[in-house]
Amino acid sequence: MSIKVLGICGSLRAKSVTAKAVQVALEGAKLSGAETTFIDLADLALPFCDGRDDEESYPQAVLDFRVAVRDVQGVILGTPEYHNSLTGALKNALDLCSFSEFEHKMVGVIGVAGGGMGAINSINHLRTIMRGVGAWVVPHQVSISNSSRFSANDFGEHTKLLTDRLTRLGTDVTKFARLIAAGVIDVDTDDTI
Repeated sequence: MSIKVLGICGSLRAKSVTAKAVQVALEGAKLSGAETTFIDLADLALPFCDGRDDEESYPQAVLDFRVAVRDVQGVILGTPEYHNSLTGALKNALDLCSFSEFEHKMVGVIGVAGGGMGAINSINHLRTIMRGVGAWVVPHQVSISNSSRFSANDFGEHTKLLTDRLTRLGTDVTKFARLIAAGVIDVDTDDTI
């Protein structure tokens, strides 16, 4: 059964550690047999969600983004932690979507922080937002601390640890998305086989 997983980077910084983390998680999804796609919000220039009544009047970039989310079974969201939360860019992108895009999707979350405490607040906020649109967030999550020690190409001495954790996240998203797609987990009635 073909499973598609989309990775979304919520950092607008060029060559961000967040983008690297999402791409590593997508490699885990690919190793589990998923077809993967990566979207960097820095490349989209999405407008602000303004609550308009005619949502089809948004620019084509918004419509394309919604289709990209709608057409997959799993999503991996990555964000740097800014002021104890996710980035405004990622929140805006998620606000441009709705239940139609996220309901019953398996989602994995990644938070990246410059400080030593990690990105637990942004991860918790992403979990709350995903519940609000009917998505299922996998239990495993990845919080990366002290990101200033890393580059967009190298996690330094922590490469194996972070690569293993991120790979597992991608694997988990794919595995659970496959169970839903196969009907093993019936998301409409909460019955399981």
